[in-house]
Amino acid sequence: MKRSVKKLLQSKVFRYFVSAGLATWVDICVYFLAYNYLYKKLDFDLFGLYVVSAPSASLMLSYTVGLLTNFTITKMLVFKESELATYKQLFRYVLVAVFVLALNYIMMRFLIRQLDWYPTIARAVSAISIGALSFVIHKSFSFKMNAKIQSEK
Repeated sequence: MKRSVKKLLQSKVFRYFVSAGLATWVDICVYFLAYNYLYKKLDFDLFGLYVVSAPSASLMLSYTVGLLTNFTITKMLVFKESELATYKQLFRYVLVAVFVLALNYIMMRFLIRQLDWYPTIARAVSAISIGALSFVIHKSFSFKMNAKIQSEK
């Protein structure tokens, strides 16, 4: 049993999902607090040009906090062997995150507006649904390792 636990803890996939889980928990908590207490469930007018919904504003804030949390944990615990400079990792990570954010937004919009789901539940479901795709992209792009390091693992 001790070996299985050690093997599990050494698994990049396991560590990725633990880090993603922690960051998602931070994201969802920030979303809940922003939606219910910061924006008080009210849409707001942005400089008289655009009305921003409370769910959308909460998503932008929570996603940013979750992204920074996830990048830090993932860099330190999952893909620590990557030789890419931190600024390159962060830049690539943000590119992927913007793509994933768009997917989250589309999914949340559908769940909230079409299926009439409560926004916090929709946020949790969309975050979990897109996790596997994120791992594959981050492993092969954001924290890419050179061939020699990969062959040693």
